[in-house]
Amino acid sequence: MHLLLAQAGAFASDQTPIRVHDAAGRTVELSRPASRIVALAPHIVENLFAIDAGDVLLAAVDYSDHPPAARELPRVGGIVGISLEAIVAQRPDLVLAWGSGTDPAILAALESLGLPYYVDEIRSLDELAQSISNLGAITGHSESARRAVERIRTTIDAVTCAGVVERNEVFLQIWDQPLQSVGRDHLLTEVIARCGGRSVTAALPGLAPQVSLEAILAADPALIVVESVDQAKPWLRFPTLSAVAHGRIAVIDPDLLHRPTLRLLEGMKQLCAALRADN
Repeated sequence: MHLLLAQAGAFASDQTPIRVHDAAGRTVELSRPASRIVALAPHIVENLFAIDAGDVLLAAVDYSDHPPAARELPRVGGIVGISLEAIVAQRPDLVLAWGSGTDPAILAALESLGLPYYVDEIRSLDELAQSISNLGAITGHSESARRAVERIRTTIDAVTCAGVVERNEVFLQIWDQPLQSVGRDHLLTEVIARCGGRSVTAALPGLAPQVSLEAILAADPALIVVESVDQAKPWLRFPTLSAVAHGRIAVIDPDLLHRPTLRLLEGMKQLCAALRADN
């Protein structure tokens, strides 16, 4: 019995620690794959399920609604705030935080309690691939993550090599009141560029800057992308706008664009197709 225990202990001590670098520049080290995770962003929840690691999730936050199984997870908070007490009550071995969406006070509290956490923030397609890879490593699902990353690379290569777009100015509307689009730090600015387009708000600082109607009319985009038919209707008031005159207002499900998940690949294909239509 003692020999068996000694051998088991020696085996455990020989296991290579898991080390990944998170979006905050921290090195997160685990002695074994995490098996009790609380995720503090809907996109993180979705990406865990995408690599077959949904079974390690203990709890999530509001709007974690894909896939359907995610809706059954207990909630620890949402837009109005995260409950530290609710996180601790789950007894997680790892908390997955959102760089631009998790209150720094929560991260400081996790640090003080000695609870390991990983910060996820995706601002580019390369960072999406790296995030998926890291999630695979820290949950012991590296092979599923590798296949997911391959899908990302294949899609990027396909749309990037699809040829030149003549009129390529794009206005991607992410909100209507106030009018908002994607700035130079947003992942979708790169997605538009990969499709051969040029976001007319690409030079604006930040993630989701407010823009004026006058500025968009002056830019005269060849394609306008909106979230719904209702958002498309106000643009019909401007029949001389290139996108309106040529019937190039694309409605794309926001869940396929606004969340940095594998579903973004489908949104990217739809955006590329809309940009290239009749060009």
